[in-house]
Amino acid sequence: MEMKPENPPRRIGLGKKVAFSIVIATALLSVAELLVAWFWTPPPPSDPYVGFSGSIPLLVPQEQVAESGEISVERFGINPAKLIWFNPQSFPAAKSPNTYRIVCLGGSTTFGRPFDDSTSFCGWLRTFLPMVDPSRNWEVINAGGISYASYRVARVMEEFSDHDVDLFILYTGQNEFLERRTYGDLIETSDVPRRLAALASKTHLGQAIGVLVDKMRTAESNSEIQLMSGEVDEILNHSIGPAKYHRDPDWYRGVENHFRINLQRMLQISEACGAKLAIVTPASNLRDCSPFKSDYDDGIDAATRTELDALLNSARRSFAEGLFDRTREDLETILQTDDANAEVHFLLGRTLFAGQQFDLAAEQFQRAIDLDICPLRATTPIKQRLRQFIAENPVIEVDFESHLSELAKQKLGNDCFGAELFLDHVHPTVDVHREIALVILKSLADNRIVAAEPTTNQIQEATVAVEKKIDYRAQAVAFRNLAKVTHWAGKFEEAKRNAEFALQLLPEDLESRFILADCLDKEGRRDEAIGQYNKLFQYGDFARACQPFGELLAAEGHYDAAKAYLMQAIFVSQGWRQVSAYESLGRLHEFLGEQDLADECFENAERIRGADESAP
Repeated sequence: MEMKPENPPRRIGLGKKVAFSIVIATALLSVAELLVAWFWTPPPPSDPYVGFSGSIPLLVPQEQVAESGEISVERFGINPAKLIWFNPQSFPAAKSPNTYRIVCLGGSTTFGRPFDDSTSFCGWLRTFLPMVDPSRNWEVINAGGISYASYRVARVMEEFSDHDVDLFILYTGQNEFLERRTYGDLIETSDVPRRLAALASKTHLGQAIGVLVDKMRTAESNSEIQLMSGEVDEILNHSIGPAKYHRDPDWYRGVENHFRINLQRMLQISEACGAKLAIVTPASNLRDCSPFKSDYDDGIDAATRTELDALLNSARRSFAEGLFDRTREDLETILQTDDANAEVHFLLGRTLFAGQQFDLAAEQFQRAIDLDICPLRATTPIKQRLRQFIAENPVIEVDFESHLSELAKQKLGNDCFGAELFLDHVHPTVDVHREIALVILKSLADNRIVAAEPTTNQIQEATVAVEKKIDYRAQAVAFRNLAKVTHWAGKFEEAKRNAEFALQLLPEDLESRFILADCLDKEGRRDEAIGQYNKLFQYGDFARACQPFGELLAAEGHYDAAKAYLMQAIFVSQGWRQVSAYESLGRLHEFLGEQDLADECFENAERIRGADESAP
């Protein structure tokens, strides 16, 4: 009998195997995701590079004691120990059902510097919101911290995440280079791994794996986490002006990448507490704020540096005399040799602006910001990372920079932002804070969070309401403080402008008058400086002004008056100031051939110096 061959086993095709494997893997991952979501709550994401010493909380309970003696927490508020950096704010511990709670985060712009919360964009929002949408009880909390960078802002957000926040509004990016941090081997992550990591972080399983990886990394090397002070420890506070800043491209890249990481952390924090996140793109003063520190490339030798300095000084003189073609020629000659000096680009920007070449000028102004060795404004890489993050993530975009650009073009004919919009390098005028609030409201209306944008009448009504709250004496003091800071930094044009603002509000403010006079002197406008010094001493005595006024009078040939003010400087000073006053008067006596009087002054100066050096 003939045997029939058995049927060979059916083979499963490669495509079916792959499909089956994908189905099994997907099912297992789905089960794992469900189990992790059910049994595990992700902790707030930690900063992989920075930790903080000290444990002073930002928010503290404000306790109420009933007649029965029972203590209850009715409200939370800003810790009094933190009020040097934050506005006083408070809010109910239990949010009422119809309340929409907004927390505004960021640095000193959010705070409202150089003024306070009342004229900040937070204050404007607090005024506008009940007008445009009275259907809700709107709470707006200003949690802006002076000099706070993104890693400190994230810590503030963590504290608020337990307080039933509906919306976080973030204005950040200007302070990222303010404090020194170390990053070791922190490098830029390429787009594909970064996007995959961001996608994984949106699942509970991905978050759990991320927490595990962070713990393993920390266990391997605690040295990667830098412990920072509990409060801002600015580089500027440890140096004379911006001198302690040095060009450091590797550090800049570390700061930029740390900024991106903190944006991702803040999105995760807001999502975990059920709040929406709106991000404002920042804007800076381009035209009327020179770089804080400029220098040539480190590879420029001494001889070439001398030649470039001579060209730069020539360009400064030509610009002051209005010889813009000659200015541009000198600056472009410098750029052929070295492209790294921020002041060269800033002065070229001003030259192009004077020639109404506004687009080219704006490019040079931004280049000056990017090359500033002491970068206290958002650089192009910082803004690029911010915009990329907004584009890739479910956040509410508030494109304030573009809004201000369009507004400036309409009103001024260009978008080279200057003193008409900013009080210093980054802090907007009160009117520009209103514009920030308006562009925020537009984004909130587009996202159906508020019913509508403000009408023209509502804007006028809000403006009257906010302006009624302004304390003009406090504003004068704020302008004076701005003048002091910019004068200290050697930015005499900006210091003069702020001193003039202060004097418009408070004409008898002696320190503002002194700063104005000294700035005019530094600019070579000696007759005007003498006029301001005379006004100063008509209003009252200001000890610090006696010596510089005496020296100015001596330089202009008013010898008798100079002697009187230098003698007064000796009487009102002590220590090294008195030594300096004696030496200045001695030099004047010597110049006038009064050698005996000169010798007496020098001997007194030496005696005081010796006594100070021998003191324990």
